[in-house]
Order: sequence, then C-alpha cells, then structure tokens
Amino acid sequence: MHGTAASAQEGRPGILRLSGGVFTLSVLSLESPDAQQLATRLREERQRNPAAAALLKNAPVVLDLSAIHGEASLALGEILAVLRNAQLLPVGVRNAAPEQQQLASEHHLPILRGQERQAEPAATPAASAVQQRGTLLIEHPIRSGQRVYARGGDLICLGVVNAGAEILADGHIHVYAPLRGRALAGVSGDETARIFCSALEAELVSIAGLYRMPEPHLEQWGQASQVFTTNEQLHIAPLGGRNT
Repeated sequence: MHGTAASAQEGRPGILRLSGGVFTLSVLSLESPDAQQLATRLREERQRNPAAAALLKNAPVVLDLSAIHGEASLALGEILAVLRNAQLLPVGVRNAAPEQQQLASEHHLPILRGQERQAEPAATPAASAVQQRGTLLIEHPIRSGQRVYARGGDLICLGVVNAGAEILADGHIHVYAPLRGRALAGVSGDETARIFCSALEAELVSIAGLYRMPEPHLEQWGQASQVFTTNEQLHIAPLGGRNT
C-alpha cells in the first residue's frame, strides 16, 4: 500500500510556479482610431528608418489610447491586424476608457495600469527614492551581445557601451564613455529616471517604456547628453543644459 502511494506521488506533475518579473515593453500611442492611418504612418516610418524597423521586428507593444476619445469608434480588430502585419506584437492596452476596455477584453488584450501615476505621501521627499537605490558599477567596456541590468537601482558604466550591447536599470543610467548600444532606464516604470552619457551614439534610448532611436543627424549626436521624460514625451538635451 505504501509503495503504491509513493508511485502515485512520483507520477504527479511538478508544482506550477507563478512569479513576477520585470520586462521592457514599447508603448505605441495611437493618434487616431483609424486603422488605415496607422498603417500609413507605420509604412512611412519603415521607409524613413528601415534600421529602426528591423530593430523592432516582433517587438511586444502596449497600445496607449489616451489620445482616443472614449466615445470614438475604435476599429481595434483592424488596428491589431495592421500591427501584426507590421511585425509588431500587441500585448495590452493602457489609458483606455471603459468602452475601450470592454473592446480590448473582447480581443483578449489585458488592461495594463503599471504606468499610471500613483500619489506620493506628502511627507516623503522626492529625493528619498533616489537615495535608497543601490548602484551597479561596471568598470570595463560592455561588448556587443552583452546585457547588463541594474535591478532596483542605478547603473554606472565607466567604459564604452558598444553597438549591439544592452544596458538596463530600474533607476538612472550613467555612461562616462560613448553610448553606442541600447540603454533603457526606469524599466520598472519610474518616469523620473534619466540617462546620462559622455557621447550619445545609441541605437536606442528608453525611459519607462518610451523610446527613441537617435540618428547621426540629431543635434546631440556624439555629444554629452541626457535623456528624460516630461508629460509622457521623451527628450534628449545637452548634459548640463536646460531640462525642458
């Protein structure tokens, strides 16, 4: 009898483990509920910057619906088809009105709320969050194909971040050398995070899911720069210059 019970236990499947994780998702802000307009904009962007389009191939994206009036007729099924034809993978929506949330549910898209601003306690100084962060210091160059993530804190790189490398941090990113790879700060949703570098030559920069792919004609290309967000817009400015 005992042997039979043991055999039954051995035949059971392993325990299903469910855990949290932090992932970087691109956010696509819809300018119009019209699917054809989106298709045109994506086609124009692909023609203008084919390298950027290749970099985003099969990338998961979140649809931001804040610019679409809740009562507007949203052709979500057609929009999803346009995105998939453009080799983008829609994985959820945010800033959706109740009617839009219902529509998203019908298309099996989750409603994401991780980017919504939360009220801060009045007695807590804004600087305290920065002071409590840990810091990951990398003293050597980061080669193509390498990936470095400063979980729960800031990242400081003293060497060059080469093209094809990726650096991520929940907090700020400091690169005291040329930044040529991909840099993603605030990946857990901190919109106050910034990227600082001695020379901006990056393939991609991102703050809290907002991203931009700098190009050589950019005024700050090759210059000491900072990257930050205001009002859900990504900005690139001179290091030590104006913040807005």
